[in-house]
Amino acid sequence: MNPRVLLIGFVAIVLAGTMTFVVATNDDRVADAGSAHAVGDAATPAGASAAAADTDTDEGHGHNAFAENQANNPDHAAEELPDEPIDQATRDVLAAQLAGSRDLALRYPTVADAEAAGYYRAGRFVPGAGAHYVSGANGLSGPGPVEVEKPMALIYDGTSPASRVVGLMYYALGDDGQPEGFAGPNDHWHRHRGICIKGGEGGTLDIPLPVDTDATEKECSAVGGRLIEETAWMLHVWVVPTWESPAGVFSHDNPNLHCADGTDNTDKIGFCEGT
Repeated sequence: MNPRVLLIGFVAIVLAGTMTFVVATNDDRVADAGSAHAVGDAATPAGASAAAADTDTDEGHGHNAFAENQANNPDHAAEELPDEPIDQATRDVLAAQLAGSRDLALRYPTVADAEAAGYYRAGRFVPGAGAHYVSGANGLSGPGPVEVEKPMALIYDGTSPASRVVGLMYYALGDDGQPEGFAGPNDHWHRHRGICIKGGEGGTLDIPLPVDTDATEKECSAVGGRLIEETAWMLHVWVVPTWESPAGVFSHDNPNLHCADGTDNTDKIGFCEGT
């Protein structure tokens, strides 16, 4: 499915704070209000739906489910590549871009600040990736150089009002492959597949099934959600002072971000409690 179509649906949910979801294709337009579906005693297949049976528990399972599912993501390998050398002119442009990203993030030092500015929580806290607060109205960078003033999400070390900003996430469309993005070749963008999203309380977005699995539309509908088969391109940027990622400024995961208990143990969806 066209990533531009998926973005329209994603942003529509963020702005409306409901599951009103409009998907435009080349041939038709489908609207679905998507309230929670009744779940009967039908057998649930293995995979994403099996995990859904345990979505209400916060108990750790001795592993990071989100990180394990990254093995299913074909973009993940590129994010692990070492940085390539860049010349001074490129370095100067990149430095200015990263400074702009850092300055924007520091305008919203806490979750309370982000929410006051209209950002909404999408999912919960993920060790390594933090808690994402999205802004659908201003959250799309084009396929050319990154628009640093337009992050899709601010990333926090938890979901409480006092949780601190740690980074940003950019969301962009690519004409042919990943967008141009930041200066130089080292910003390895990624996509996610099989994301089930549903409206949560207070305009938030919930993710009731594991990401980057073989989740189906039927399984997602059974838990009251709507399936995004593939997102557009995303990039985490770790530029907040004291929260720089030892894996690199553009690494998907920041090894400094752990669950509140100091571990990386998650529930079966891939979430745990942050600060």
